[in-house]
Amino acid sequence: MKFLHAADIHLDSPLRNLALSNTEATDRIRRASRDAFTRLVDLALSEGVSLLVLAGDLYDHDTPNMQIALFLRRELSRLAEAGISVAVVLGNHDAGNRMTTLLSLPENTRIFSSRAPETLILEECGVAVTGQSLREGPVNDNLARDFPAPRKGYFNIALLHTSLGGSPDHDVYAPCSLADLSSRAYDYWALGHIHKGEIVSRDPYVVYPGNLQGRHARETGPKGAVLVEVRDGKVVSCDLVPLDVVRWHQLEVDLGGAETLREAGDRIRGVLSETLRQSGERPAVVRVILSGRTPLASGPLRGSGAQRDLVAETAGELLSGEIWVEKVVGRLVPPKEEESAEKGETGEEFFSIVSELMADERALAEVLASDLEELRGRLPEPLRLRLDPGAPETLFPDREDLFSALRTLLSRGETP
Repeated sequence: MKFLHAADIHLDSPLRNLALSNTEATDRIRRASRDAFTRLVDLALSEGVSLLVLAGDLYDHDTPNMQIALFLRRELSRLAEAGISVAVVLGNHDAGNRMTTLLSLPENTRIFSSRAPETLILEECGVAVTGQSLREGPVNDNLARDFPAPRKGYFNIALLHTSLGGSPDHDVYAPCSLADLSSRAYDYWALGHIHKGEIVSRDPYVVYPGNLQGRHARETGPKGAVLVEVRDGKVVSCDLVPLDVVRWHQLEVDLGGAETLREAGDRIRGVLSETLRQSGERPAVVRVILSGRTPLASGPLRGSGAQRDLVAETAGELLSGEIWVEKVVGRLVPPKEEESAEKGETGEEFFSIVSELMADERALAEVLASDLEELRGRLPEPLRLRLDPGAPETLFPDREDLFSALRTLLSRGETP
């Protein structure tokens, strides 16, 4: 018996902060969540699985969307025609989506209640699936503790959308411990919510498949679903099958010591070529970080526009596959910053902290709000005029320019 475990589909997740000049690329990324789900159904059919379990966040949000709901019903109907059962729990993103009740789904699909755990018995394959959806709003209860004892004589799958012990990149929902799951004596815990795939335990199996398709530059690497094979009531294989239609990468290119644009381009080309190789036949969407101490930082690569142009031109020269540049982040340091680099936080240590803040809007807002007036007076006029001291988030779209301005201050021996 084989089954597929997927989670965090986030159908039609909106594109956030995507600034691709390539319209075709933007359209393909916009369709990626649906195309990946179609690949999931194709895999279920080609592998002849008995069951597909979906561990939450099928939809990206609670707002009803008839087009997406009809797409979902069409794909689930393909599974129904092949006699493949589908078990679904709702997660924090789709717990309130009315389409789960307003639009009828094929008879092969079961959405579990949020009121209490329910069990679906599949006699034909000897499987019992027990699951509970999340309710709307915060869920701080340990739902796993209320799961009933497993059914004797069946391979028991538990289906839950949970943060487990917690993750810095995800909000807490239905928290529980690995010990809580192990104590329930299920054969396989099919979890969702954490977007990075991981086999947390093999005794019993506790698995996060990760999300089906990366949605932005922080969701990098292969994404897909877990294919599980069971023989004589035991898991004999549990493997991630990549199903993403585009793959996100965050790349750092060290231009330290580079003295010519040709040398810089060669280094960028080498990193991009290796990324394409790793992506296989699928397009690669890249965020490129240019770092290192080089005279180019105060010369031809001084501005963010020049840095992006160099990366985009280099990417366009690659003929072996599709690679789309989402953003170029400049962290180049001119040689004259040698002295300021020795000043602790006012050098590289300081910019390491700033780099982390730039990836976290909430933390960046808190830091900027604490001493914004003094910083505002030292910024270049275009940034200063766009900045509202009472709303530091107004500067977020210009964060890369802010980063560059701070570097300039330090290179002059000033402190921000």
